[in-house]
Amino acid sequence: MKKLMMGLIISGMACNAFAVSVTVTNTTCGIGPSNCAALDTEIRNAIGEDLPDASIGAYGEGTANAGAFAQRGLTSDYSDKFDIVAVKGGFGLAVSGDMDAPETADGIGLGGAASIGLNLGILPVEKVGPVELDKMDVFISFLSQNMDQTSTDTTISGDISSFGLMARYHILEGKDFVPGNILSWGGVYIHTGIQRSSLEASVTSSFDNVEVDTGSNTATIEDTTAGFSFESSNTSIPFEVSTYLRTVWAFTFFGGLGFDYILSGSTDVDLNASGTATGTGYGANISASESDSADATATNFR
Repeated sequence: MKKLMMGLIISGMACNAFAVSVTVTNTTCGIGPSNCAALDTEIRNAIGEDLPDASIGAYGEGTANAGAFAQRGLTSDYSDKFDIVAVKGGFGLAVSGDMDAPETADGIGLGGAASIGLNLGILPVEKVGPVELDKMDVFISFLSQNMDQTSTDTTISGDISSFGLMARYHILEGKDFVPGNILSWGGVYIHTGIQRSSLEASVTSSFDNVEVDTGSNTATIEDTTAGFSFESSNTSIPFEVSTYLRTVWAFTFFGGLGFDYILSGSTDVDLNASGTATGTGYGANISASESDSADATATNFR
């Protein structure tokens, strides 16, 4: 199971937030029912090690929410002002749950985008109604990335994609407290637009030769494979207010408030495992099967 977890971590996801129900069915029991039951328990514990008590359904909802959050900041800009054009790229990672106890996470989102921003002051008109075009920036962002990779025991295939169209308006001008970019305040911006992202992955992992011991009996988990598939997508409209403080040319601190309206957001997850365990006078089949789907929360504040 740890090999499966490592494959998922490498691909940018966290399988260790799943509470998988492991079934151990005896095929041979020549050491007495109580001893077989003890080995069964040890096998379940070994396979489920580091898996906290969070259902796949809860994980699906958390991932749908985190998937939208992971895109924040990748399309618009919170920490700079430009006169004509800006080009940037970045990746985002969001976790739904307690960051002080990451093993209890009930969802994870991975985002990424290349973004191009354009200041509308280049247009031949100064204003459209009350909107001053030199205070308006528009951004378009996009990404399509394949995450296929193979290690000794794990094969991962996946794709991440995103598209965003955002607008930013400078509603309150900033101020230079100390000239020469020593200390300046950027003012206040409002942001809104639409963002779409999706993450799909499948992982196949094999592991064996994991020994369990009850003190008087031992068994070895072997010839076991696990398959995991993951599909998450969301479309959202963010509304944000931001500001920033720049000091000593290169250091920028920014913050703000945000509200997300989720037009659509869902996650489907499936996990299946099968294998065997053998020992002296002992044999068992191991199986696990979990699947569920969930929708994102309709609104989120941040």
